[in-house]
Amino acid sequence: MFKFKMGCGTSTKAEQLKNEDEKFNKDNKGGEDEYEIGKDGKKVKKKKKKDDEYLLQTLQGHKGGINCMGTNETGQYIITGSEDKTAIIWDVNIKKLFKVLKGHKSYLTCVQLLEEYAYTGSADKTVRKWDIQTGHCEVVIEGHAGPINRLICTGDFLFTGSYDRTAMCWDPDDGELLHIFRGHKRGITPLMYIPAEDALKDDVTDIDSNKDMFITGSADGTAKSWNMDSGDCEVTFRGHKGGILCLSADSTGTVLFTGSADCTVRSWNITNGDQFKVFEGHESAIVCLQVINKLMYTGSSDQRAKCWITEFGDCTRTYDGHKHTVSSLRFRDGLLYTGCGDNSARVFDAKSGALKRTFKGHDFCINAIALVPNRMITASHDATVKIWDIEDVKEDITNFGEDDEDKEKEEKKKKKKAEKERKEKEKREKKEREKNKKNQVESVEMTDQTSLPEKNEFENNEKQGETGSTGSEKKDPEKGANDTDDDIEAISRDMGD
Repeated sequence: MFKFKMGCGTSTKAEQLKNEDEKFNKDNKGGEDEYEIGKDGKKVKKKKKKDDEYLLQTLQGHKGGINCMGTNETGQYIITGSEDKTAIIWDVNIKKLFKVLKGHKSYLTCVQLLEEYAYTGSADKTVRKWDIQTGHCEVVIEGHAGPINRLICTGDFLFTGSYDRTAMCWDPDDGELLHIFRGHKRGITPLMYIPAEDALKDDVTDIDSNKDMFITGSADGTAKSWNMDSGDCEVTFRGHKGGILCLSADSTGTVLFTGSADCTVRSWNITNGDQFKVFEGHESAIVCLQVINKLMYTGSSDQRAKCWITEFGDCTRTYDGHKHTVSSLRFRDGLLYTGCGDNSARVFDAKSGALKRTFKGHDFCINAIALVPNRMITASHDATVKIWDIEDVKEDITNFGEDDEDKEKEEKKKKKKAEKERKEKEKREKKEREKNKKNQVESVEMTDQTSLPEKNEFENNEKQGETGSTGSEKKDPEKGANDTDDDIEAISRDMGD
């Protein structure tokens, strides 16, 4: 009887396979990952994954994970901020590194490109302004007591939010401090700026509403809007039970949307702070959101993205397939693009919810995505930036959404036509009723006119009859009395007999 021992030695066959593997790898350039075991048990070169067919370029230059990314208006340049304390400007057209911005003393948290300048915020509590073409630092802005978390530059103003519980407004030209916004009880996370031309619409008659709006969200669970002249808090939006992680507004600039760690999104009257709707459905924190017309798209750490109708608070679509937090999302041309902590980016048919393409290639979580003409750019904690071809992604979409839209339009046309026919029918019936009623009235009037002589004659006869009988009674009162006496005598005679 034989007894087998596992792991106590190496069989001849195993040794032979090991030697073959070593010889195969030595003879063929390329790593182990480029090969796979075929159906016959032999190693064959892996076929290029379909997902990788759309990868145009991998940009390398950072030595640490990428935390944030921004693009300029034309989409030619992108900027990334990294754990390695640097920011890099990349030229998308030539797919190469353009400038390295060095100077911060800690990791970068936020970046922005505006016209010919770049702005970077860091955990070293400072913001720096850079010349894009030269890579030279023009201004160093200091004043916060904690790490910079977010920044927004409008051209006229530079806003910053920090973990020191304050937001600040600066002159971007020279770094002069203009306002300090105090009031939050915990660190400030998202920022949002709405210029006056967006805040004042045709249906707004109050001239006082024609002013810039600056809004902050905080880990204390509130959002606040601030007076740009005095720096005072105008409205506090209360209701969330967790920190606010993302902000957005509708196209009119009158409705505020806040995404929170309490798994909900809430909509508010941006002027007075009244709450409109609570969007419930996610099972974990809301990490990102985007509002497009009457729809809102949200990404959550529950590994899902969702689409909502902003007016009613209803969820119309759930985008499944993610295996980690949906860290970023962008909507464009009927498609929803998502970046995820599972190292992949995805594109969905926004209307049907169908997953149309998965972009694999990163080795770590994707922290940011950006869309430029015919390209999607992803930035990852693996320290790389990848450029993907999305030029034909619209063609890859099934006709489900389009057919659905056509059916919906056709259905609306049918309903409109039916409604029109119903109204016309009611109108015809109403006219018919009015006509019949008029005819009946005319008939009655004619009948009355025809019978009027007979009626008059009848009434005259009645009057004459009444007059005749009354007159005879008045003329022979004694005759009537004598007739009565004769009747009594006759009855008495009969009884006597």
